[in-house]
Amino acid sequence: MDELARLTDKIQVVRVQAEEVAAEDKRPCVRVFCGGKPVGIAFHGVPGGHEFTSFVLGLYNAAGPGQALDESLRQRLLDWDTPCHLRIFVSLSCTLCPELVTAAQRLATLNPRITTDVYDLNLYPSLREAYQVMSVPCFLINEDGPHFGKKTAAQLLDLMEAART
Repeated sequence: MDELARLTDKIQVVRVQAEEVAAEDKRPCVRVFCGGKPVGIAFHGVPGGHEFTSFVLGLYNAAGPGQALDESLRQRLLDWDTPCHLRIFVSLSCTLCPELVTAAQRLATLNPRITTDVYDLNLYPSLREAYQVMSVPCFLINEDGPHFGKKTAAQLLDLMEAART
């Protein structure tokens, strides 16, 4: 993160000690803020490998107009009124994981009720066991799951709506 921040004055690295965060957030991670406010995306691990592009797209989505979404999907997302926490389990060598990560992060950057935490399972084997992750990408919607496979933003929002009912 320090290397990335040295490339531009638009990125700032702030370190927070574990004692200063909530108990459920104690795993080391990179959280993205814009204007001093969290944008709902975090990466637990080093965003490298295939996930580096996802991380950069997350920054782009948080800081500006972001990736284009079809207007009906955008409206469904803006109308979303239920808190939703997405946990996504990835491997940095997986070529399918970035599509799901990017989709989930895009949803989170457009609606403050949605948060996305991405976990590099190579660093968190206890999560692999706890959630019975057999392959990646794998994700939970408010602890419901596991669900498997890459998803677009529309497919992910469909699953979130189904899990809400």
